Amino acid sequence: MKVLVSNIMMLNERDRFDAILRDKGIEPVWPEVKQFMGEEQCLGFAGQVDGWLAGDDRITRAVIEAFLPRLKVISKWGTGLDSIDLAGARDLGVPVCNSPGAFRDAVSEYAIGLLLGASRRIAATDRAVRAGGWPKGRYIGLTGKTMAVIGYGAIGQGVGQRARGLGMTVIALDPYMTQSPDGAEMVDFETLKARADVVCLCCNLTPENYHLIDAKALDGMRDAVMIVNVARGGLIDEMALAAALRTGKVSAAALDVFESEPVPGDHPLLAFDNVVVSSHNANSTIQAIEAVHANTLNNLFTHLGL
Repeated sequence: MKVLVSNIMMLNERDRFDAILRDKGIEPVWPEVKQFMGEEQCLGFAGQVDGWLAGDDRITRAVIEAFLPRLKVISKWGTGLDSIDLAGARDLGVPVCNSPGAFRDAVSEYAIGLLLGASRRIAATDRAVRAGGWPKGRYIGLTGKTMAVIGYGAIGQGVGQRARGLGMTVIALDPYMTQSPDGAEMVDFETLKARADVVCLCCNLTPENYHLIDAKALDGMRDAVMIVNVARGGLIDEMALAAALRTGKVSAAALDVFESEPVPGDHPLLAFDNVVVSSHNANSTIQAIEAVHANTLNNLFTHLGL
């Protein structure tokens, strides 16, 4: 029995997971992966494996079809499934498993950390002090402001909980939810734009919300709005965000994700001191990562009958 291991988290601990899989009688297949495998690279392993410990690989219907009839399960590391053709997998009878809700605390606390870093220029101040400076900036505080969360699932609710702890009012937008479980006011996009001091993206990326935050959306927001993205880079038109930062329409941005990853060193957003960036690593607590490791393996073993 063979299993393809293409998620970065297990690839980074190859020896550890190679031993775990071999103890189960599985021969792991370890591809060379920079961030994720594109469709063409995925197709290079068609028909060779019984299971797949996947990352953000572009698993299209064509890929799934090519892996049949041998492929029995796709066990996705993490929560996001937007890189997998779920309808195609369902039609073709291939189970797709993930770890829903596993990163609620890890990502939501990171979102708030990024927001504080961007709004109060913590990283920029740190760099200035190390360079011999002693800046005394004046920045927008968060107490009394309105936090708007787009995507009010587990992570979004975690952000809401923590925002309330900072004295913020929480409103939320989620097309799958008419009433929030924690009392957050559910609003439409127009209301959100009119009221939000901070917009935090916690939703999946779909064809419908690609570049949800574009020039038109930003223009309709409050002056000095702050943008946080711990979801997917494609939710934001990055050039429009850069333009809004130049004019001051956006006062700060905190971004863990980008359309192209790793982000190019000459990306315009990297030139702003009021932008805090990260490496698509908001889930980076030991507790959360170990829990997802265990669940991802358990999903695989269960569907392979091990």
